[in-house]
Amino acid sequence: MKEQVLTSPFVSKEFLNLAYNFSDSDKQLFNNCVIDNKVVSNTGNRDFIDYRPEIAFTNEELHKNNVEKVMLDSLHYFQIKDGLSNLHYKEAVISKSDIAVTLPLASSYDAYLLSLSKKKRHELKRKKRNFEKEITDGVLMESKDNDIFKEFINQHRSSDGDKGSFMTEEFESFFYDLLQLENWKIYYLEFKNTVISTAFCYESENGCYLYNSSRNNQFNHLNPGIVINDMIINNLIEKGKTFFDFLKGTERYKYDLGGQSVQLYDLQIKI
Repeated sequence: MKEQVLTSPFVSKEFLNLAYNFSDSDKQLFNNCVIDNKVVSNTGNRDFIDYRPEIAFTNEELHKNNVEKVMLDSLHYFQIKDGLSNLHYKEAVISKSDIAVTLPLASSYDAYLLSLSKKKRHELKRKKRNFEKEITDGVLMESKDNDIFKEFINQHRSSDGDKGSFMTEEFESFFYDLLQLENWKIYYLEFKNTVISTAFCYESENGCYLYNSSRNNQFNHLNPGIVINDMIINNLIEKGKTFFDFLKGTERYKYDLGGQSVQLYDLQIKI
């Protein structure tokens, strides 16, 4: 899991620069973090950043910048353990926070199906059969093209509730810039020139991170989200990838597909 976190897109300089320009440009940059009112915090809002870089600053750097407190979120325990071992501090408080969900990939799709419980395997097959009765030749595609990006945005905005209101023009700009970076792509499920669902992903040499998704509401009764993720899992296994990371959030579909919980932590340090 350590390599999966530290090679994730969220620790890269390019992503952190985007996150800084998007939400923290009024604050002082400090290594991979920001400083505001003598407090060091992570760059970017935790609601759209799933993993964090290592704690890489020193006491000398903290004192030089008059830092009195460090408040970090979305850390794995190994990051806290390693970070605290290199710092002198008055107090450290560790608290459980978000949960991420990840799926270690089997060596074959048949082995993946066998790794699911009997109930989950039966439900997945049932949903796929129902989908295929109506969508007889759906195809999994991938793209960085603007027309597919627009489809992703439009599907987002047509969603009900918070998902529909989330995609402001500002967030659209953020996602557009993100898609221009290396290894970011949109998987999409197409049927007769209609995009049924999408998955906005980062795919590395070893695995794939599912950052966001959308779907055509006309096909909600066919569970298009489950189907596209199942297709992506099959595709990743064929490529020899070792994991499919669903990232933060405990939505049921992640566990239905065999995902495993990973506890994240918040850390507060008084210097």
